[in-house]
Amino acid sequence: MIALAACWAAAPAARGTESSPPPTATPPASLQPPPTPAGEPVPTPTLPAPPQSSPTPAGEPAPTAAPPVPEPSPAIAWTELRYAAHKLFLSASTTIQTAWVPAAELATLLRRPEKGRAVAVPADGAVAVSLTSELPFGRDERVTLWLDPASGAALGGEKTTLGGSAYHKFMRFTEGGLYTWRSSPRNAREAARGPEDWTDRSRDLVEPAVQPPQGVAVTDPYALLFLVSAARLDRKDSSLRLVLLSGDRYVEIALAGGGLSYQRQSFQESWPGGARRRVGNVLVRTVRGTARAVGAAETTNDVDLGFLGMRGALTLFVEVGTGIPVAFSGRAEYIGNLTVRLTRAVLVAPPADAAGAEPSPGPPPLSPP
Repeated sequence: MIALAACWAAAPAARGTESSPPPTATPPASLQPPPTPAGEPVPTPTLPAPPQSSPTPAGEPAPTAAPPVPEPSPAIAWTELRYAAHKLFLSASTTIQTAWVPAAELATLLRRPEKGRAVAVPADGAVAVSLTSELPFGRDERVTLWLDPASGAALGGEKTTLGGSAYHKFMRFTEGGLYTWRSSPRNAREAARGPEDWTDRSRDLVEPAVQPPQGVAVTDPYALLFLVSAARLDRKDSSLRLVLLSGDRYVEIALAGGGLSYQRQSFQESWPGGARRRVGNVLVRTVRGTARAVGAAETTNDVDLGFLGMRGALTLFVEVGTGIPVAFSGRAEYIGNLTVRLTRAVLVAPPADAAGAEPSPGPPPLSPP
């Protein structure tokens, strides 16, 4: 359904289907790999170099202490993550942003489905998870989801895909499936205009024949990385079980935290008042996910996750201490094995080892959901 690898699968012309938006400094000290959590074996670094911070430019004062920042809610350490994938001669990127949507605003964003009973809306508001993707073959995609902050259930969303097979749709989750308002351009003239001028319109309610148990929260594949991070799967013995609506069927994915290791990573990191480039070993926990269609007895590698075009099993490498997935891999249809890596993280507050990082005016504001 979404983002990076979904575009790879759309490459064959015959496919013709949818590819569906603060710190306390410490005295300068050399950065070391983070300590191993108590009670776990110490992993052996794959490379000896620890993460390095950019030095303070000559002639400029070192960063000074700033007021402490409250803990983020929910328990995610970031407001923006950017990922990139490369395969053969193709490349793509996806940026994920989060924001809070008050109840009054949410009421104007969610439509009332003409069929089915809409999923109940939280009284206080919702979390908006937005993804902006730059895909091969001139395709661009923008998705916004609104999630129940307590359960992670998807309430609704909006998706726009530009380029080949352009379309726009509003989505409203129901107790038995998903109601969609879809529009696409009828001709090249309409395609050159915005989605508001597209006149090929339809409405549809998808209700899979096999339903999850009553009361189980159903979410959207686009929310997977956000929910993995919020569940803090970097902790020992952590696990997460999600039910996703992928296409016309429900899929259950079970994720479980495994052992620790050091992985060499390179990505930009920023926060209000500071920034650095991290190049070196990062302590990660390996999280493995297995999938099965709801109602099936066994897991399988043929289940379409609807997540970055991947099918079946997933492996994620989650940074210990932040819960941020710094890389993940799986199998994409038509492409084979694919690895997606973190290239940029905008943090809510400075990391504990941020002393000596280069001053920065702070991250750009989040785009509205």
